[in-house]
Amino acid sequence: MRILICGGGISGLSTALALKGDGHEIDLVEKAPAWRAEGAGLHLPGNAVRPMEQLGIYAQVAAASFALPRIRYLDNRAGRLFDLELQDGSWPVFQAISRAAFHQILRRELPDLSVKFGCEVTGVDGETEGASEPSQVTFSDGAQSSYDLIVAADGINSATRAMLWGADLAPVSAGISCWRWMTELPPGQAEPHFMLGQGTVLLVMPVSSRRAYVFASIVDPDGTLAKQGNAFLRSAFADFGGSVPALLARLEEDEPILAGGLAQMIVPQWVRGACALVGDAAHGTLPTMAQGATMAMEDALVLAESLRENSDLTTALSRYEKRRIPRAHWVQQQSLKRMGLARLKASPLVFLRNSLMKRLGPKVLASGWRPLIDQAF
Repeated sequence: MRILICGGGISGLSTALALKGDGHEIDLVEKAPAWRAEGAGLHLPGNAVRPMEQLGIYAQVAAASFALPRIRYLDNRAGRLFDLELQDGSWPVFQAISRAAFHQILRRELPDLSVKFGCEVTGVDGETEGASEPSQVTFSDGAQSSYDLIVAADGINSATRAMLWGADLAPVSAGISCWRWMTELPPGQAEPHFMLGQGTVLLVMPVSSRRAYVFASIVDPDGTLAKQGNAFLRSAFADFGGSVPALLARLEEDEPILAGGLAQMIVPQWVRGACALVGDAAHGTLPTMAQGATMAMEDALVLAESLRENSDLTTALSRYEKRRIPRAHWVQQQSLKRMGLARLKASPLVFLRNSLMKRLGPKVLASGWRPLIDQAF
């Protein structure tokens, strides 16, 4: 089968790796002029272990990542709310890694992958109701080629999805702006912690004993605050204690600071003709459960398995869609619920939230991650 993968991020490379060895002729097209790993860091919760093992990358990721002993939840002044202990034997390994390192691991597993950089799909001529005939694909450089299957792995703002599903199907803003960056940690301070303020959140997630990924967010219904610079970021988090003042003091050293808005991408159908959506193109998700990369790997593995088990492409894509949509939509719903905790700004509500988190925090987190770990994907 001739397969075209649109997008060279985690979703696209995971899909290529999952299909590797199945006898397909695979091309990957990436609009960037060279490999790039957008973002700063990745939190890989316990349910990431199984898909990484099946892709054959777990040992490499474990060697390049930071295993989390616990995740500590704090208020904005660094007062402890609760700890989620992760080394008591009841959880698979939770770990964090830089996106660049994770992306490089995937690339190393695909040395012979055919990649076309600086190019994207501009047209697809084929059936929209079934996948019985190959589709003729036109690229931005004018070239054309025929493919049995097109996999749209080009992110939450997928151009391939917009072309085939229509531009009206678009990401929905969460009304929250965020900033992400990598920073250096002082010796002995590699402690994962999640700080909740008044409409503000800041996460410090070590990816090694001396480096960490930082995520900061603020409620922003108009979506304008992400355009502000470092001075605004310092002002917005000036009431945070603990490690935060030192982090904010070195923003210029840690640049680039990646800024943007949070959004969800809810797609009721992931298959159209001979095209299937994977990763954020199908189910862009808020980061509160740290499921973006893991869901992308699961998509890739289920798609590859469906193709192996069903010789009819239409049947294979239908079974892929039916297996993945309920799990992905559940993750989106749970992530949205948890984001509600970050939206609270009024002091009485923040006080109530913090009081409840002290009592119920571990159970709340477990109710999201445990089903994903215990249930097969």
